[in-house]
Amino acid sequence: MSTPIPNGPQLARTDRPRAAALRVLRALAAAPAPVTLAELTARLGGHPNTTRAQLEHLVADGFAEEATRPASGRGRPARAYAATIAGRQVAMEDDDRDNAGALVEAIAEHLVGTPDPVAAAHSLGRAWGRRLAAADGADLIGVLAAQGFTPEVDHDGIALRTCPLLTSAQQWPEVVCAIHQGLIDAVSPQPRRLLPFAAPGACLIRPA
Repeated sequence: MSTPIPNGPQLARTDRPRAAALRVLRALAAAPAPVTLAELTARLGGHPNTTRAQLEHLVADGFAEEATRPASGRGRPARAYAATIAGRQVAMEDDDRDNAGALVEAIAEHLVGTPDPVAAAHSLGRAWGRRLAAADGADLIGVLAAQGFTPEVDHDGIALRTCPLLTSAQQWPEVVCAIHQGLIDAVSPQPRRLLPFAAPGACLIRPA
């Protein structure tokens, strides 16, 4: 019997694969479906044994997983690889995200003791979002991915699979989630509402 997935996202990973493995991981994350060793080698160049070694490191560290493709004829199904949720997070995010996240987490802790922490947190989030959008020139999906949220577009909105401030969000959800709502309000061209811990394995963003 499988263990139910709790509501809310995973904690964003702060460790990183080494540079060569990260290059392979980004190729996996960019692929729309699991890819074989031969396909990865064709995309990245180099020797298959080199790519295989990086895949083994990624699988061992939880950034990638093995998958099997349906057999197209006789013989065993081809072995393929895909990025995990943690792998997609690391592959898409900004390299400087950790330092910014630590600062925002410290500010959130400070805001808890202010007279109107939710309003202050929302204002902070809007200011943060405006700076991120101006610096990156990215849309909401791009900004969220760069900050470690691993966004996935679903049938009626966006699912956030990881959270860089999950520990603080669990401790002070009103404040931390207000920061994230402010970020969304600043970047999104249309009104959207953050629904914290609303689904198994994700927070949700829906049209307001």
